[in-house]
Amino acid sequence: MQKKYPISVWQANEANANIAFSWLLLLRWGAVLCQAILILAAYSYLEIAIPIIFVSAIIIFEAVSNLFFSYLHRLNKVIPEWLFGLVMFLDIILLTALLYYTGGPMNPFTFLYLVHIVLGAVLMHPNWSWSLTVFTVLCYASFFMVDPELLGDLPLMLPGGFIGGPEVDETCHPALAEYALLSDHMKLHLKGMLLAFAISAFFIVFFVGRIQKALEEHQQTLVSLEEERARSEKLASLATLSAGAAHEFSTPLSTIAVAAGEMLHQLKDGKIDQGLIDDALLIKDQVRACKDILYQMAADAGKHLGEALGKYSVEHVVQHILNEFSAEDQARISVENEAAAISILVPLRSLVRTLKGLLKNGIEASLPPSQVFLRCYYDADFLYFQVSDQGPGMDEETRSRATEPFFTTKEQGKGLGLGLFLARNVAEQFGGGLAISSEVSAGTSVTIRFALDHIRIA
Repeated sequence: MQKKYPISVWQANEANANIAFSWLLLLRWGAVLCQAILILAAYSYLEIAIPIIFVSAIIIFEAVSNLFFSYLHRLNKVIPEWLFGLVMFLDIILLTALLYYTGGPMNPFTFLYLVHIVLGAVLMHPNWSWSLTVFTVLCYASFFMVDPELLGDLPLMLPGGFIGGPEVDETCHPALAEYALLSDHMKLHLKGMLLAFAISAFFIVFFVGRIQKALEEHQQTLVSLEEERARSEKLASLATLSAGAAHEFSTPLSTIAVAAGEMLHQLKDGKIDQGLIDDALLIKDQVRACKDILYQMAADAGKHLGEALGKYSVEHVVQHILNEFSAEDQARISVENEAAAISILVPLRSLVRTLKGLLKNGIEASLPPSQVFLRCYYDADFLYFQVSDQGPGMDEETRSRATEPFFTTKEQGKGLGLGLFLARNVAEQFGGGLAISSEVSAGTSVTIRFALDHIRIA
């Protein structure tokens, strides 16, 4: 499920937020420089009437605000999305004021609105980008809503250029007060430009937003595949280790088994020596133990060595698990079996090994005589096995890494860090998964689930 972000939190991580904000600052510096050059050229060389005091105040305010934001950025502070949005909305307001007093709807540079809209669509949360777009369209529409005669009467125009400059002979655009004198066709054309701008802006935000969402989903898929690939590589290395160990063990174990068998056969046919017979039986037991170790290693590699699926009740599975523990540990395990009568088709040995590992972790994490709880229950879709302990719990980082292969918090030599990793693999093979709930000083609860349509016998 895709993570949701509140509107007050920056959409990307801290590094991406700082990168986006740095580019916004560069854009604003470029805008200040270009505006200053255009106004200087228009006012001094082209002799165009411009409200120099008001326009200069806007440019100075942009520069001062950019210096302030640059100072915040250099402090390496986390840039909240509301601050980024504030800068974008402020730029729209300043650009609107600048355009209004340099031609209004007849100013050809109204297309600069689109730069802010595209930037917002790429860098901002969808709610912010849509709000910015609507606000921009309203600012553009204000050119047609505010009485131009009222603004035309404001003392913003100077009779000449800069101090000592030439007299103004003509203007680049009709005066704001002359907007009412335009022909109906020209007014319709200008309003059509507003409508075209609004449609273009909404299309840009919609499609850029969809593209951004698709790219984010694609990126999340790539991350998931990369994690899965890393898991597969570790699993493959473990399988290689198991196969190598099996190869190395096979020859001496076979030799021991044959020798022990011959020894036992000869002793039974000849002179009875109970000590030799006991030694021979011990050798055979050790061979069997080695075989069990090899089975365990191969199972840890994600294989069941062809273990057949068998029909068992959940009650039988739980009892089989308890039999794996000593009487002392059994006394610490509290069982609540709400699914005792359900019959399931599973590889018993692998399932028992998995649940035994979880219970063992709980027993080791809790101080005697603290209880470890095993709860078995089900719903319409899954069968659940929940193991809860009263240990020290996990912090957030440990909990997030708990199912990684070879990650362990135990002392060296007391664990390989494969228990939860293998438990999750077993659960996933039967359409389920593993969930961990834990807080520091509040114990840990591990729940594995198996899809009933994968294991249940009707």
